[in-house]
Amino acid sequence: MSIKETITDSLVYPFSNGLRFLFLGILILISFSPYVVSYVVKLDYWIVICLNVVGLLMVGSLVLGYLFKVISESLDGVNELPVFNNWIQMFINGLKLFIVNITYLIPVLLIASFVFPCLSDLSLGALARSDIFFSILLLIALFYLVWIILVILMSVANMAYNGGELFSAFYFDEMFSNVSVNRYKSPSWIFFVDLITIIMGILMFDVLVDRTINVDVGKIIVWYFATGAISLIFIVTGYVIVDMASIFILSMLDFYSILNYNILRVLMFSLALIPYLSIFISRSTALIYNSTIKSSLINQNSIEYYHLQKDL
Repeated sequence: MSIKETITDSLVYPFSNGLRFLFLGILILISFSPYVVSYVVKLDYWIVICLNVVGLLMVGSLVLGYLFKVISESLDGVNELPVFNNWIQMFINGLKLFIVNITYLIPVLLIASFVFPCLSDLSLGALARSDIFFSILLLIALFYLVWIILVILMSVANMAYNGGELFSAFYFDEMFSNVSVNRYKSPSWIFFVDLITIIMGILMFDVLVDRTINVDVGKIIVWYFATGAISLIFIVTGYVIVDMASIFILSMLDFYSILNYNILRVLMFSLALIPYLSIFISRSTALIYNSTIKSSLINQNSIEYYHLQKDL
């Protein structure tokens, strides 16, 4: 499957079952409920902590578990959103995804925990003198974050391919040792031309993309930046649409206030934008894993089996 086919399929896939899409949105809304409640009612600190544990950890784990199920079933060739069942297993898989994400993000969390308290404690003069140092740290964290997201996506897909085994999310040798790292034979600017054509979806360039990239790490990288660019477009566009729609609806109903505005935005984001992007990225990750890493693993296993039979 080409990159353009992968992305096109993933853009349509969230609409394969409207009821399941809506139910995922409701789960996401429940996970964000502590923030909605904090807007409405002044609660005790410990009550807010408990709500966050229930909302983000418990319900959030179910959301992550369902997205993991999307990846697993997409790897098996299923073209419809999964059924909501086997809730305990979904919750366990969601916790595994929490562990994978936190493990890979430890360097960013450490830098953030060091930089931001220091920035708040420094005076203006000391802050100016330390500006370069903190800027370098933040750039390192940003660079690491950009690339580690790709690693996390492939790791989660590899975990789904291995039946949900947690440690398979850290099997780098298994994921990448059999994937060829073919370099571009064309000038480096061709990379950016390919990336733009994928995003724009121009059919005449589809063959060119597959010929220059091949099924290798290069294809995964181009897919990653193309998917990221499309997601960013959806986020910016969705934010503007939700913002304008919230103001318009509340103004029409003569019900406008900052509180109602924030609540309506959370509703729209939770029920539409966030589930769509989450499903899109999960589906796209599974399909690119299928066409690159999984196919390489299957080919390698076939070769090993052939040699084993030959030796016997």
